[in-house]
Amino acid sequence: MIELAPLWEGPWWSDLLGLFGLGGVMMVPLGICSVLTFSVIIERIWSLRSGRLLPGEALRIVRQQVAENPGQPSKLTPENTHPVGRILRHGLDLLPTTSGHLQEALRDQAQRERHTLERGLTTLEVIAGIAPLFGLLGTALGMIEHFQNLALAGPGRNEALSRGISEALLTTVLGLGIGIPALVAHSLFTRKLDALSLRLEEEVQFVYDRLQRNSAKQPTKRSG
Repeated sequence: MIELAPLWEGPWWSDLLGLFGLGGVMMVPLGICSVLTFSVIIERIWSLRSGRLLPGEALRIVRQQVAENPGQPSKLTPENTHPVGRILRHGLDLLPTTSGHLQEALRDQAQRERHTLERGLTTLEVIAGIAPLFGLLGTALGMIEHFQNLALAGPGRNEALSRGISEALLTTVLGLGIGIPALVAHSLFTRKLDALSLRLEEEVQFVYDRLQRNSAKQPTKRSG
C-alpha cells in the first residue's frame, strides 16, 4: 500500500518556507497583507453580485405593486433582503410624511446601504499602498545586512553580493505582487459599486415619485 507523504514534507512546502526565511522579518507583514487581500477579494466578489443586490424578480414585484396600488402605499411589501427593499421599507415606515422629509430619509438610507457595500474596500486601498512599501523596506534591510556581511565573504565576495541582492529583492517582488492585485481589485469594485448605486437610485426614484404623490394625498402626522 502506497503511503502519502505529509503535506509539510513536500518540496513545494520546503521551497515556500525557504523563501519566507530569505525574505526576513518583513515577510510577516507581507504575509498578513496577502491573506487579507485575497480574503477581501473573494468576499467582495461574492457579496457584490448584481443578482444578490438587485434581484430582478424582487424589483419587478415592487414595480408591479406600485403600478397596481398607486394610492395605497401600505400595500407595498418590499423585501428586506436587498438594498432597494430596505430603502423602500424605510420610506414606507415614515408615511404619511412631507415629501421633503421622505426624500431626505430615503437619501440617508441609501447612503447607509452604500457604506455597507463599501466594506473591505478601504482595506484593499491601504494594502495597495503599504504592501510595496513593506517590500522596499524589506529589500533595504536585506541589502544592509548583506553589505555588512560582505567583508566576511572572502574570495567569493562577488558571488555573495549577487546572491544577497537577489534575496533582498524578493520582498520587493512580493510587495508588488500583493499591491497590484489589491489596487486593481479596489478599482474594479469601486466601478461596480458606482454602477450598482446608479441602478439603486433609479429604482428608488421610480418608487419615490409615486410615494411623493401618495403622501401628498394623506394628512401629515402631528406630534403630540
